[in-house]
Amino acid sequence: DIPGWLRSLRLHKYTPTFEHMDWKVMIRLDEDALIAKGVSALGARRKMLKVFEI
Repeated sequence: DIPGWLRSLRLHKYTPTFEHMDWKVMIRLDEDALIAKGVSALGARRKMLKVFEI
């Protein structure tokens, strides 16, 4: 449940960007890919990348 996961990270504003993406693809995104998807806020990118490492 990507929308719920984003909400738990307080990043729900990015739900329209990622809600139809497979989580297996999403966790492989790097910083450049997140920027290309529209995640321009450094804090949001760092939070996502940190969670992707787990």
